[in-house]
Amino acid sequence: MSNKKETRKITDRLADPYVNVKIKISALWASVVFCYIYGDFFGLFRTGKIERIIDGYGPFGTVTQGSLLSVAIITSIPCVMVALSLMLKPNISRWLNIIVATIFIIFLGATMLISSWYFYFYLGFIEILLKLMIIWLAWQWPLEDHKDT
Repeated sequence: MSNKKETRKITDRLADPYVNVKIKISALWASVVFCYIYGDFFGLFRTGKIERIIDGYGPFGTVTQGSLLSVAIITSIPCVMVALSLMLKPNISRWLNIIVATIFIIFLGATMLISSWYFYFYLGFIEILLKLMIIWLAWQWPLEDHKDT
C-alpha cells in the first residue's frame, strides 16, 4: 500500500518542460506590446483626450505624417522584437535584446515622468520589469553543450 501512495505522488507531479530562452524572451516582448496597447487604450478615457485628438494633437504634439510615422517606428520595434527574438542567431539576438530593452527602459523612464496618471505608472512599472527580465534572460543565455562523441 505504501508503494501505491509513493507511486501516486510521483505520477501526480506536474510536468515542467524545458522552454527555450528564445521563446521566453519572445513572450516577454509580446507582453510588453500588450502593455503598450492597453496603456494607449486606457489613455483615451482621460478627460479631454478625445477632444485633443479631434483637434489634431497626438503623442508628439500636432498630428502630422512625420509625427505619426515617428510613433509607428517607436511602437513597431517591440512588435518586431517578438519575431526577431525567435528568428535571429543566438549571439545577435542576445545583444539586440539587451540593447533594445535597455534603450526602451530609458525612453519609458523619461516619458513616465511627464504623466501623473496612476495607470501609466502601473503599466510602466510592469513594462520595466518585463524588459529587465528580457535583459537578464539574454545576459544569462545558455551556452551550447559541446560533448565529445
